[in-house]
Amino acid sequence: MMNPTTKSRSRSRWLVSLSGGLILAAVVIAALVYGPELYSLFQLGRQLEQISRENERLGGPWPRVSDACIACHGFEGHARAQGYPRLAGQPEAYIKKQLKAFASGERSDSTMTTLAVSLSESDIDGLAAFFAKMAPQPNTTFSADAGRVARGEALVKTKGCVACHGQQLEGKDLNPRLAGQGYDYLVDQLTRFKSGARKDVSGAMPAIAAALSQQEIGDMASYLARPELAQAVPASKAD
Repeated sequence: MMNPTTKSRSRSRWLVSLSGGLILAAVVIAALVYGPELYSLFQLGRQLEQISRENERLGGPWPRVSDACIACHGFEGHARAQGYPRLAGQPEAYIKKQLKAFASGERSDSTMTTLAVSLSESDIDGLAAFFAKMAPQPNTTFSADAGRVARGEALVKTKGCVACHGQQLEGKDLNPRLAGQGYDYLVDQLTRFKSGARKDVSGAMPAIAAALSQQEIGDMASYLARPELAQAVPASKAD
């Protein structure tokens, strides 16, 4: 005959087992009823986290100052049109200097001057930091002529471009990244240096460009703009 203590223990175990079963059943029912909604909330949480990370990478939530640059310079500074400079991976110090040059009138361009004069010091710092951290991509919209590339490479070496622009032409300090830059933009800027329309406080660029013929300017631009060059060159770490 079962004593009262044993009977009490059996009843307790039965109640615990029953309670566990009821809880399990409730969980199963809740999962069946609310499972899709809970999963959707989980997915939403992941998406919001991803958006937050992307906003941080792109310099904050929309609207961003850098969004105004997309029309000409492409998303994240990867301009597809050869006439606009590719900003991704440009040295931070160089971008700051050029924006301030447009704002002060040292450089002149109808679009850039209008934009630059509207920027605060904080805006300029933010834009420079944003584009400097973007990984450069190959200039895939440009197709280079092999003969011009070979002549351009020889000119780049003899003119000592690496002394200012880095061993791989990745840009450093106040000197721009040339690797993978837009062909038409390079031709235009070298021509401006040659004519004196664009200044350089060091005097180096006007002196170099003045000695180049228009064909040589095109050859240099062909070498610098070719996709393979940008693909092999990392972003500058200079500030």
